[in-house]
Amino acid sequence: MSWDSYCDNLIAGGAVKNAALLGIDGSVWAKDAAFGLTPEEAVAIAGGMGEASGAYFQANGCTIAGEKHFTLRFIGDEGLFYGKKGAAGVCIAKSTQCLVVGTYAEGQTPGGCNVAVEGMKDYLVGAGY
Repeated sequence: MSWDSYCDNLIAGGAVKNAALLGIDGSVWAKDAAFGLTPEEAVAIAGGMGEASGAYFQANGCTIAGEKHFTLRFIGDEGLFYGKKGAAGVCIAKSTQCLVVGTYAEGQTPGGCNVAVEGMKDYLVGAGY
């Protein structure tokens, strides 16, 4: 299975609008074609997720596809970030080797997105990633 298919599976579940898999260095492993996440944003996300304190996200929020999301919660020891912009938002979950990024839009629930993204992260951890 290619990395792209992991993104496709997240979206197919209906709880995630856009999805990406990033290396912990910010390299883009895969993202869906409609996701406007830039390489610079990916590197910034990886840098923020690499901090234990969450200071980067608290000070800057998280910019995805040109949209700044404010920080709802960052749990450094669990590798989790939750952000929001209006009725939309983002969940990012860190495994040993990668970051799973999922966004939700109006009409989708934050909880559904969180379960999907965190579930994918758990699967990847189990597979050695």
